[in-house]
Amino acid sequence: MQCFYKTFFFICLVNTCFSQAVSDVSQLSLDFKSRILKKSKYINISGEVYFKKSGSVLTTHLVAPFESVTMIDANGDVTNYDFKENSFSQSSSALSSSESSYFWFFLNGRYNDLGLPKIGYVIKETKTDEGFFVTTWVPKSGLQTSVLKIELVHEKSLPVYLEFIGAKNKKLGKIYFSNYTKIGKLYLPLQINEFAYIEKGDSIITTKTYSNPKTNEAVKSNFVDFKIPKNAKIINIK
Repeated sequence: MQCFYKTFFFICLVNTCFSQAVSDVSQLSLDFKSRILKKSKYINISGEVYFKKSGSVLTTHLVAPFESVTMIDANGDVTNYDFKENSFSQSSSALSSSESSYFWFFLNGRYNDLGLPKIGYVIKETKTDEGFFVTTWVPKSGLQTSVLKIELVHEKSLPVYLEFIGAKNKKLGKIYFSNYTKIGKLYLPLQINEFAYIEKGDSIITTKTYSNPKTNEAVKSNFVDFKIPKNAKIINIK
């Protein structure tokens, strides 16, 4: 079960004319709480997320339901450390890069496309709808993907909604970004609601709430610069 929690949390994490300067925030931390509903069962997760602009390192300190640290850098190198077992695993993938996380794009003030070009999508259509700016994205020729269309909606230059659509116009999932707050020159959504549609009309609903933002010197250095203990066991390297 612990493996399920870790895998699911990692997937939810590694799932960011509007760009802004962010030089005043070199590092940042936020507390978070996440509630996942799947097949009438809830999973409650809490912890802290840390971002260091130098190296684009995104670190998640999970506190409950167990304690662990996940570190992802811009190269896609991922390290997971388990406190209880004093063990860690490592892997590397471009899809795991901290730069492929929506959060990374918010932290770097890149609100216009949330990294969709980075994963192979191009704009097909733009329109305005009751004050919202809507862009429709489709895969580049040759890209193998089940997501054939993505709609990205902005309100006053900030993304508020993403929808993923597959073959035969089937809706695969959607994400809502809300409760924006200004931290330095950054605008971050402190509420993210995700809906992933699965088999038989069921869905996985994830609610993420961020709070207690800290920047620069106020950030706890023991986690923003977390080091794996030298006596930790290596359990998996890919």
